[in-house]
Amino acid sequence: MQGKNRGTATRFTNETRLFFEDDGSTLWITFIGEKLCWGFLTANPPERHADGDGVRRRIDGGWRWKDVNGESLAKDRLSGALTKLAAYRGTSCDVDVEEYVIHRINGLKSPEVERAVAARLEMIASVLGLMKLLLPRDFELLVDLVFTTSGWRRLGVVGKTQKTIDLAIMLPSTGERAFVQVKSHTTSSELSEYVGQLEGTLFDRMFYVFHSGEAKTDDERVIVMGPERIAELVLDAGLVNWLIDKVS
Repeated sequence: MQGKNRGTATRFTNETRLFFEDDGSTLWITFIGEKLCWGFLTANPPERHADGDGVRRRIDGGWRWKDVNGESLAKDRLSGALTKLAAYRGTSCDVDVEEYVIHRINGLKSPEVERAVAARLEMIASVLGLMKLLLPRDFELLVDLVFTTSGWRRLGVVGKTQKTIDLAIMLPSTGERAFVQVKSHTTSSELSEYVGQLEGTLFDRMFYVFHSGEAKTDDERVIVMGPERIAELVLDAGLVNWLIDKVS
């Protein structure tokens, strides 16, 4: 430890001891790219690394980057109190938010978060009910507002652009052009008729939006947006008050 102070020497020694003496009961975490990864060491002793300069120990089952419920542990969904550790320049360090880490890996959320999630789900359910009270013309207008508040620019008048197009839109940042077909109630058979008309147009893709019924397609150029998805977008776009006023 030439040139190192006593505190640094102690830290290096403890890091080495933890690596060699762990019996598999220590939870190890690291950040790989934009994801939090976690795992436990196997009981196998250290083995020489392929580069010949050191040794390594294996993570039992490999690194995991999802919680026990299968939800991704992406950095943008984690507290800054934890993600700040990604900037640590040493080999390993203690985690000062260990309870938070364990809760996130176990898919547990704080009571405050649980209440907020429950309230959001209740609001989405309410939006679903309100949308079905809209007249077709008002539902088209709601869809128009959802897209324009999401960054799309309207190119044509709602419901009057063409017979098969309720809304022609463009994304200014990329120049992508798309058209939106809006239906209050629909079926997969009806959707397939519109998909067939996509050929020969100047549009890059099609959005098929409805609030009742069911519609599916395998065409990658078509994005089907059913009632649950539209309800989420209405909430995210801050259009709930507009919707309430329309059906009041």
